[in-house]
Amino acid sequence: MIQPKPVDEAPKVQSRPRPPKHGRYRRRRRSLLSHYGSTLRILSIVALVLAPVMVYVMLTSNLTSLNYALATAEGQRTVLQQDVQRLDDQIAHLESRERLAQVAAQLGMRDPARFEIVTLAPPAHNEGPGGLAFLGWLRR
Repeated sequence: MIQPKPVDEAPKVQSRPRPPKHGRYRRRRRSLLSHYGSTLRILSIVALVLAPVMVYVMLTSNLTSLNYALATAEGQRTVLQQDVQRLDDQIAHLESRERLAQVAAQLGMRDPARFEIVTLAPPAHNEGPGGLAFLGWLRR
């Protein structure tokens, strides 16, 4: 029989020495900054100028919407106050003595000829079991 040969070690692959990575990245970054650096600076300046302007516009629009809401609420308040005044006048008219006398005359009502006062006897107190209903079994 053929016997397999024992393998001592895996075959070694020789690697080539790599150039340092950071040099390549520095060159690429420097190249990008030289191409887009001025554009980035201009855009950052524009953003710094526009940010406060946009905040001012946003606050102004919010203030305007609040003023419109306030004007609407004041208009509703005025209308409601007018309704309350009208209803108070109507109540005063309906409760007036002249109107009540006129309605009583139409219904055939008249002032009484004599007055009587009737007193009622106090109700008889029922001396039933006292206490709470759910504890009634304790009284037995």
